[in-house]
Amino acid sequence: MHDHILHPTHCFCQVSDADLRPWVEKRYIECCSTLELMNSTDDPYEQELISIVALLDVDDDTLLEMMGDVHLPHHHILHCRENARRILGLLDR
Repeated sequence: MHDHILHPTHCFCQVSDADLRPWVEKRYIECCSTLELMNSTDDPYEQELISIVALLDVDDDTLLEMMGDVHLPHHHILHCRENARRILGLLDR
């Protein structure tokens, strides 16, 4: 279903908030689309950060499908996403 999208290999808790924050700001404050952000860099780490940010608002089933390469329990991934959303100030969006 989502084979054309980069699948993260790191959980939200495995990358720093400082690394995620610029991409969160571009996505949610500057309203750049995920595709625009992906096209803005060729750096694999930055592309993974963008893919992680893109998963902040997807439904749980899609999140777990996309995070399949992270190899952590589902409850861990769901909890970490909520924690990341809280830290990054996105819970009320």
